[in-house]
Amino acid sequence: MMRTFTKVVVADFAEMGDMIEQTLAGYWQELGELGEDPARTRQGLVAACSVMLATTLALLLEVDSPWWAAISGFMSLMATGAGSVRRGILRLSGTVAGAVLGFVLARWLPYDHFALYLFLAAVTMLGVIAMQVSPHGLAWLFLTITSSMVLLMSLNDPLQALHVAFYRTFEVAIGVTSAIIVANLLQDWHADPPPTAPGWRHLLDAQWPAVLHGARSAIAVVVLLQIWILIDLPEVTEMAVTIAVVMSAPVIAAGGLSTRQAVAQRSLHRIIGCLLGGLVALGCLALDVTSFPWWLAMIGGAVWVGMHVQNGKHGVGYVGTQAAFVFIVTLIQGAAPPNSIMPGVDRFVGITGGLAILLIVSLLLWPREAEVGEDAASAAG
Repeated sequence: MMRTFTKVVVADFAEMGDMIEQTLAGYWQELGELGEDPARTRQGLVAACSVMLATTLALLLEVDSPWWAAISGFMSLMATGAGSVRRGILRLSGTVAGAVLGFVLARWLPYDHFALYLFLAAVTMLGVIAMQVSPHGLAWLFLTITSSMVLLMSLNDPLQALHVAFYRTFEVAIGVTSAIIVANLLQDWHADPPPTAPGWRHLLDAQWPAVLHGARSAIAVVVLLQIWILIDLPEVTEMAVTIAVVMSAPVIAAGGLSTRQAVAQRSLHRIIGCLLGGLVALGCLALDVTSFPWWLAMIGGAVWVGMHVQNGKHGVGYVGTQAAFVFIVTLIQGAAPPNSIMPGVDRFVGITGGLAILLIVSLLLWPREAEVGEDAASAAG
């Protein structure tokens, strides 16, 4: 028994080592292709302009978290103007719904941790399943993220729920508006084909893997919250959001193993992106730039590179996305260039904590290749 377990652990670590090697190789290939593709260069420029506009507006309007507006400006963009508008509307509508839901439930759930567990598990499961089966999955995912953020950020003081809900919505609105303005000015405007999705009707048969995927996400969130209660974890909000975002990786219909690998790869890309974005941000902080235009230009340059990698062809797009996220969070701390990397460190702690819990749940609950083969053989027999 112990020998089998040891072999399984060694195989998992070997597989992870291969993933890391492939990820880094793909990332360096992407960097080597900077500026070669005019379409990707233009998309990177659009992203940089969107983030810089969102950052400037957020600072002028003195919102709580200007970095959230900047990230919304980055994530609301698609290859065309029409696609960017659709994505922005989905993000904003999901945020509004999640903010309202979180605010309403903040009157009761902070005082009943068991009910809070049930709600966060259910809404996480809903968001993850929706990303697999619904053409409006992004809206459902942001309903999950925003409602979780509102509740977890107001646990110590439920009276803060309205403040948190309002500013999360306001910040996302700033980012979405900036993305739509820049997309309208700099991108081609033609209708994209509507996204295809299997829909909700076959959850108990053909889409059952998506349901199991959502259930594992819910279990991971509950485990996270229980550990938080026991040892007072920092950055619990970031951990819960990490689980929802990582678990939104697509389910592969061929079986549990493919999904397990997809989640592991997405988790790994997230952590590597955090490391790379944090290291670059630390280097920029070491330059001690105090000029607002140069600070904004550094943000724009990093976003341009992140979007280039995100749209790349070497399978490491999420590394570019996450690196841009962490760079934005670290560099945008207030109305002036920052003098500390601690916000980025705090977010990294939250992400790694969420990923560690998710990794444990994945190893315990996802079938291995041999188990999948045995199940298939049993079904055939």
